[in-house]
Amino acid sequence: MQYEEAVRYISTLRRFGMKPGLDRMRRILSKLDHPESDLCFYHVAGTNGKGSVCAMLAAMLTALGYRTGLYTSPGLGGFNGRVAIDGAPISEPEFAEHVEAVRRASDTSDPPTEFEVLTAVALLAFRSAGVERVVWETGLGGRLDATNVVWPHVTAITNVSYDHVEILGPTLVDIAREKAGIVKPGVPVVTACADGAYRVIERTAARRGSRLVSVGRDVQFTITGAGVRLRGAYRGLFRDAPSVRLGLCGEHQAQNAAVSLAMLELGEGRIAEANWERALASLERVRWPLRCEVFDVGGRLVVIDGAHNEEGARTLARALRRLGKGVGANGWRMVFAAFADKDVRGMLAQMLPLACDALMVRSPHPRGADPRALAALACEIRPDLSIHVMSSIEDAVQEALDHPEPIVVWGNLYMAELARNTIIALGAEEWQ
Repeated sequence: MQYEEAVRYISTLRRFGMKPGLDRMRRILSKLDHPESDLCFYHVAGTNGKGSVCAMLAAMLTALGYRTGLYTSPGLGGFNGRVAIDGAPISEPEFAEHVEAVRRASDTSDPPTEFEVLTAVALLAFRSAGVERVVWETGLGGRLDATNVVWPHVTAITNVSYDHVEILGPTLVDIAREKAGIVKPGVPVVTACADGAYRVIERTAARRGSRLVSVGRDVQFTITGAGVRLRGAYRGLFRDAPSVRLGLCGEHQAQNAAVSLAMLELGEGRIAEANWERALASLERVRWPLRCEVFDVGGRLVVIDGAHNEEGARTLARALRRLGKGVGANGWRMVFAAFADKDVRGMLAQMLPLACDALMVRSPHPRGADPRALAALACEIRPDLSIHVMSSIEDAVQEALDHPEPIVVWGNLYMAELARNTIIALGAEEWQ
């Protein structure tokens, strides 16, 4: 099987949609001789921040000298971009080889989902490469997520907010209960959740005899300086760090850094001083595409973020207020797309107060919302706002760049990736 064939095969599975449950994965892994059985997993769930936590944790584990696998969803650069080893995506031929193995192990009468195939491919790739540590991001939920077929070394639930309510349940308690499904007996868990969601995780950890580490109570990352990137101080379980520089943007990364550092401490114990310093230094080099990325395009500030739910939009709005000091209360030119099944009204309500103009586009995914419907919603929220429906993502980016205001591209990762490719082609550089 060639890479293009592998992509076509996986794409045909989209018609089966989401099928929560672990039976298909367990059958496939059994036929593949359980590639997960000898791997050491750091399993991360949560509504927002999972990818950033995973990126920081993977960087630190690599800095400690471990051969480290990272599985995220979705990833930049195609399907194989979701499976990385020591920071580099697996090759297209290797990806195709593992897809063929998974296809042969699948039951044609109950075919796997796209995400299940990718999850099994990641496990095969990590076993084949002799990976020593795996940073393992859930796709959706936790309890019935395809990634929940492993026995982790440490788990984390970053936070809980409203997303995928049609599958996970209508309340934050329901959603927290599903995400807490990754907690295993005796396996420690880190969380930055609060209120009712925290109490669900607390009860789950107590029932399963799992140590619970709470960000803000047991560990803390305090911001000591915030320009484009953060500086902070970490108070940890075994070690403190008075001066930590983060490569990721936005004040919300303080919480994510605390989760990743606590997971590292729980998993690796009392780390030697020299190794601890190497791990901390690696955080400044972490970049996570499409998550509050900040670019300079000919002196123009451009932010790209795949915020795709209300809480993500609220977090992005806070970051923009800091990044855009001096541009006015509503000085951002926005390019926006979303999936049709998202709480688009809630997302736009958080972000449109910052907009001077909004360009609506369609996500390049079957679930993409009609940009005319997005424009109609935006008009209801900001009747005074200039709103345009654009025929393509490339046209939207170019139209935005034709004006002097700072730009934010947000709302959907698939659209954000294409917009990112466009601005990179135009000579974008990392904002300093």
